[in-house]
Amino acid sequence: MRRVLRTLWIRLFNSALVIAVLSVVVFGFMRMIPGDPILALMGTEGITDAKLAEVKKELGLDRPLYVQYLSWAWHVLQGDFGRSIQNNEPVLPMLLERLKVTAELAVAATILGSSLGILIGVVSAVRRNTIFDSASMIGALSGVSMPVFWLGIILIVGFSVKLDIFPTGGLVSHNTRLVAVTGFPLLDSLITGQRAATVDILKHMVLPTVTLAFAPAALVARTTRASVLEVINEDYVNAGLARGLSFAGVVARHVMRNALIPVVTIIGLEIGVYLGGSIVTESVFSYPGLGRYMMQGIMANDYPVVQGAIILYAAIIVVVNLVVDLSYSAIDPRVRS
Repeated sequence: MRRVLRTLWIRLFNSALVIAVLSVVVFGFMRMIPGDPILALMGTEGITDAKLAEVKKELGLDRPLYVQYLSWAWHVLQGDFGRSIQNNEPVLPMLLERLKVTAELAVAATILGSSLGILIGVVSAVRRNTIFDSASMIGALSGVSMPVFWLGIILIVGFSVKLDIFPTGGLVSHNTRLVAVTGFPLLDSLITGQRAATVDILKHMVLPTVTLAFAPAALVARTTRASVLEVINEDYVNAGLARGLSFAGVVARHVMRNALIPVVTIIGLEIGVYLGGSIVTESVFSYPGLGRYMMQGIMANDYPVVQGAIILYAAIIVVVNLVVDLSYSAIDPRVRS
């Protein structure tokens, strides 16, 4: 128990160090982006140098960079991410509101991508060197290589413009009204029994979810196939078959459990891909999540919004990977020793 706690504290310390370094990098790079947040807010016409200096002093942008960073970091540690330069609203509540929208999209994409990737990988490994195996691995290679924005545009053109099956973008149709309970749109529609709203939200989620899940599913499929092929040739598999167990039973009960650790690792690392991909995906589909909100902040040089969003992304990825590490012992008892 003491060893587990010690390992946990070390990982927590390393995670905090990663976030601290990232905060310095993000803060510095935001100041290197061309453009002035004050000019983006007020425009260039009719603004004097005196007025510009006055607004910068009011926002604290006239102070040395290290003073600005220390002040911002101290407030972040207290749960205050600052106020948006563009609309003067607290950043954290706005980030959390949009994070709920992104979370539903990311969870749906994670479930789809992981399930599809594991299924294709297992079948490809069991039926290796067949047409299905070759076709699925070619598809997986294409999925890893395909840019997210290009796939999103292709899906919009094919399924929205040409076939008119799914909406081109957005979260809900203009005539759909949602009753907010938790802030999670899909969950709220289910809780309040708004069947029409649920269907509408799901229709809007299909194309972004497929776009976001495609590349991670391809990587999970390749990893699963390689892991299963490595395990399926072990002696205990042949011993199980010799005892009369079915091949499907051996794969389900023994092979998968031992082959899952690298797959779970990849899925954990892919959370960063899902969150990072959501930035492009939400922009392509005009999806009102955290990724699109951060892109708007970048375009407007809204420092507090972008800094807060990236720190929030980093914290989520760190927590998810910590959970993945702790799940190893549940998947494979050999890790506990």
